[in-house]
Amino acid sequence: MKHTQKTIGIAIAMILASSAWSAPAQQNKPVQGTQISEAEAATLSFMREEEKMARDVYITLYEVWQTPIFANISSAEQRHMDQIKSFLDSYKLPDPALEEVGKFTNSDIQSLYDSLVERGRTSQIEAQRVGALIEEVDIDDLQNAITETNNPALERMYTNLMNGSYNHLRAFVRQIEYLGYMYEAQYLPQDEVDDILNPATVSSGLAINTANSQFVATNAQFKSSIKTQTGLYSNGTIFTQSDEITITATFRPDTAHLGQNADLLTVATFTPMGATQPLMFMRDETGDWQNWDGYFNTLTAVQVQQTLRNAQNLNVYQGTLPAGRFQITVGYRLQDATIVFDGQAIDFSVE
Repeated sequence: MKHTQKTIGIAIAMILASSAWSAPAQQNKPVQGTQISEAEAATLSFMREEEKMARDVYITLYEVWQTPIFANISSAEQRHMDQIKSFLDSYKLPDPALEEVGKFTNSDIQSLYDSLVERGRTSQIEAQRVGALIEEVDIDDLQNAITETNNPALERMYTNLMNGSYNHLRAFVRQIEYLGYMYEAQYLPQDEVDDILNPATVSSGLAINTANSQFVATNAQFKSSIKTQTGLYSNGTIFTQSDEITITATFRPDTAHLGQNADLLTVATFTPMGATQPLMFMRDETGDWQNWDGYFNTLTAVQVQQTLRNAQNLNVYQGTLPAGRFQITVGYRLQDATIVFDGQAIDFSVE
């Protein structure tokens, strides 16, 4: 089978890369034979302990407050730790993470853990703010890690972890607002936090060279919007079959791709209510949704040979929808067969 004829499984992995708490493990494997620099190794080691710090804080605060969000996200942080550990093992690097909860090799992380737990014990609202602060710090560190590496596998793994941190931050802020408080940024710039918390989904791109089936580094950024007559909504929303849903997307192409001609793509999966297997669709130039077999070489474009600008806009869908789960992503295809997709699918349900 030719590399351009990727199977449905790989296609779905791209489309749904960040629709859960953490991305599929098969996307995060180190590339065999790839070298890692001392700086990259140090960052990988630090991120392993930082993810453990997040996990351990949430484990401890769950014991204090018995709030489900801490149990749920601590499990997600464990998966993040496991992903980083697979890289440490692959590169034959020592694992700095200690077995005991609340104990760390890095003294700065130890001090941060101690102070955050102490703060989180004072009240339920402070515990939720501690969770949000951890995710803000994690996002910033992951952004720096992505910027500082030239290793596509590391960049892809850090991007997936960052998309997970976006979800975690939104979850903590929802809890804070449920308790009757407004959330203000604690570490990142307020406008950046506002952008993350906006119901529009902000995420980093994923890129694959379909000629050789290899993921490649990209700095493309995507932002999607789901709205009805009553306002904007976030991923995970459950709509009714009578809701008129409007979905749009904006993306900033990779800086290296600006000015190039590319086909713009929109693909979706739909799992009907009560079904277990998703159906796959692609949108063509007429705006119609066609069945898609999951092979890259049969993927049609909604717009062809568009010159990539700093901000590209796509109208994805407008109208009512049948009952089921919908996951939609947009992207673009270069003339060299490289495809860049939104790293986090638009994800909602209709009942």
